[in-house]
Amino acid sequence: MRKVSEKVFGKYIRWARDNTANNVYPCSIAEGIQSGDIYVNDDADVETVFFWHYCGFGYISGKPSDEFLNDIYLRMISNHNERRLVLITSDDEVTDFFRDKEVLLDSRLEYSYLSHKFIGETDINDFRIERIDEMNLSKIEGRIIPSFSWASPEQFLKEGFGYIALDQSQVCAVSFSAAVSSDEIDIGVETHEDYRGKGLAAVLSDRMCEHILEVGKKPVWAHSSSNLGSMKTALKCGFVQDKINTVIRKNDSGG
Repeated sequence: MRKVSEKVFGKYIRWARDNTANNVYPCSIAEGIQSGDIYVNDDADVETVFFWHYCGFGYISGKPSDEFLNDIYLRMISNHNERRLVLITSDDEVTDFFRDKEVLLDSRLEYSYLSHKFIGETDINDFRIERIDEMNLSKIEGRIIPSFSWASPEQFLKEGFGYIALDQSQVCAVSFSAAVSSDEIDIGVETHEDYRGKGLAAVLSDRMCEHILEVGKKPVWAHSSSNLGSMKTALKCGFVQDKINTVIRKNDSGG
């Protein structure tokens, strides 16, 4: 498996668009919108392409050999990676390869946008909604926030966007473009634990969907199958589940 120079990432846009698990994350790399790496098989003829996004998500296009998959596995379990590697796949053969390895298997629900639903702003009158900009970006704290999937604040402010809800100066919820391609935008969302259950995530995500449609792209959504809160928000905003992918990641439990 060899790493591809960023200068030729555009050659792999077709492979990114043909990925059967997801398109927006691989395309965000190949189209040069977000940071990440691209690897291909060692043979002269490219038959397999691996997209490794800045956030750690990895996607395989093509039919990988066992050697190719083993290279990914070794990177996944390495303690020397600059970032994590979480493989997301819809390929049963890829999943089967990893079943006897020291990894954890999970499922990830993927959604497409069906239609706009009116989101009432009940219980949010005491909150201020702002578009994310250079003045408030540094106030956002948490795990699923712009720094999760963007290599720098400058990159996010140039290519991405999002909204926050504030209680006075406290950022209590955020919804933002976690992955951006020329066709789609994946929405990331997080609500501070002290402000959950007030509908803030749905209101902010609804604004995201409106803006995504305005710029001529498709909103997409995904989450771990165990994240019922994200599921409720997605359905409330007009998303429908269209596939379930397998998630493969390093087993950090030590057993």
